[in-house]
Amino acid sequence: MNSVAISNTQHIYDLVGICAQYGVQKAVVCPGSRCAPLLIGFGKHPDIETISITDERSAGFIALGLAQQSDRPVVLVCTSGTAVQNFAPAVTEAFYQNVPLIVLTADRPPEWIDQWDGQTIHQKNMYEPHIKGSFNYNENNVNVGEEALTLASDGAKGPVHLNIPIREPFYSDSLDEISFATKGTRLRFTTNGQALRTNGGQAKFTKEKKYEIEGSVWDEFESILNQSEKVMVLGGQLEPNQELVNLINQLDMPIVGDVISNLHGVNDVIQSSDLIFKNRTATKGAEYTKDEKKLRPDFLITFGRSVISNNLKLFFRKHKPIIHWHIGTGMVGDPFQSLTKRIETTPLDFFRELIKMGIATKDAEITKTYSNLLTETQMVVDKDFNTILDESEFNYFSAVRKVLKQLPENSVLHLGNSMPVRIANFIGIDDSSVDVWCNRGTSGIDGVLSTAVGHALAEPNRKHTLIVGDLSFFYDRNGLWLNHEFPTNLQIVVLNDSGGGIFNMIPGPSNQVGLTKLFTTPHNRTAELTAKEFGLNYQSATSLDEIKEWGSGILEIFTNMNINKETFNKIATKGTRITK
Repeated sequence: MNSVAISNTQHIYDLVGICAQYGVQKAVVCPGSRCAPLLIGFGKHPDIETISITDERSAGFIALGLAQQSDRPVVLVCTSGTAVQNFAPAVTEAFYQNVPLIVLTADRPPEWIDQWDGQTIHQKNMYEPHIKGSFNYNENNVNVGEEALTLASDGAKGPVHLNIPIREPFYSDSLDEISFATKGTRLRFTTNGQALRTNGGQAKFTKEKKYEIEGSVWDEFESILNQSEKVMVLGGQLEPNQELVNLINQLDMPIVGDVISNLHGVNDVIQSSDLIFKNRTATKGAEYTKDEKKLRPDFLITFGRSVISNNLKLFFRKHKPIIHWHIGTGMVGDPFQSLTKRIETTPLDFFRELIKMGIATKDAEITKTYSNLLTETQMVVDKDFNTILDESEFNYFSAVRKVLKQLPENSVLHLGNSMPVRIANFIGIDDSSVDVWCNRGTSGIDGVLSTAVGHALAEPNRKHTLIVGDLSFFYDRNGLWLNHEFPTNLQIVVLNDSGGGIFNMIPGPSNQVGLTKLFTTPHNRTAELTAKEFGLNYQSATSLDEIKEWGSGILEIFTNMNINKETFNKIATKGTRITK
């Protein structure tokens, strides 16, 4: 038993060296004693920047943001005990968003588990099933380091966990004696994120992993395409990718994408799915139901991950497409319960080949009719939506609309869950140079601020804007608690309606007379003292005129929850007029 835990700290330093050779440039580390060899190793490595975060939950999401923005694996380190459990929300989000986090958790020797020894819990396989791979790194199993790092970035990316039981002593007699593993074949990354392999100092680019599509699949695709009067391409959540946007711009099909799909650079993209596909039966009567099937595609082609629009999901569950293909690797969901075929390839490879083959529909005029129907319906609902906002009292829909219009070019937008992402989805993004990120893997409000901080740290030369609800902001204030300088390229826009306003709009909670406050959790807090505590600039706004252009620090926008609810009800009950 004594040989199982790491007793030679050189194994830890070798693991640090391997991480560097696999492309890791940043490690987010949390303080502790059991993890001392890891802190020392990453702190001493010349090619890895260490970012120290005290709160493990915040640290996990900051690492998530760093990995997303840099498109590189990021190491996450903590000590033993409940510290390990505090990484779980970020690891789960990384799993559902295909983010390569390398989670290294220090552990006590196994003979001390369940012996009432401090900071000792069951840590092996802690994150399953929300992890791409779990490994126990010990004296008998040091080779799993390379296996784990390869797995994190191979195919559909994702988090991996190395649990490391460590024996005392933890500290080196001399920091000058520390050395790192440098031999072997490792996966590295160039500055643009491309993978290459190095062997004995000789670097060679690897070929990008291809998922070949058989000719019979293309024959089937073309046959379905030619027999379908209504074809729709629907993008779920995607990382920003200009090449993909350029390819999709060449398609002669209607393209639908939520704000988190990063398809706002696509010409005539349909962004208003929440307004177009909402339940007209519940709003304007049965005369609208006869038109609903006009919007249903015969052939639905999806790619990316989740979609925001609940109305779109409910519509497709009620009016299922006749044929539904999904393009993607890794885990694939079926939110409409309509999936008929999955093509395991990347959207880039699929659309590259589709454009190259020149496959077109049999009758372009019929397809154009469907495309025009969606485009013209979007124009109608957008006009109605903007009219409602223009005629309403100050509310957080109109406030967010102004913030979005003032986003700097080539900047990054982060959206909080609950109402912020939904509000932005109603409004849409016009500037194709703005990248959009949101924690929609699990859609939780935890870690939203920390994730945006990680993004801002990863790309300091771009301006970042976070739009976040008040409860989510206050819940994650430890994301501001950095053990180094806070990024000045981040503006935090707090939508403060004194509680969880979404629960004042959902029929269930809002109808619980006398108990609604248990859902909305009303409060009188503001972010002003938080800004002062962390040395951030602070501005407040109670009108559109007070919402100025982008500025570093915190902009807190105060709105009235009841006015927000009234505005939402006007939007939700406005009947969608299908133009043809």
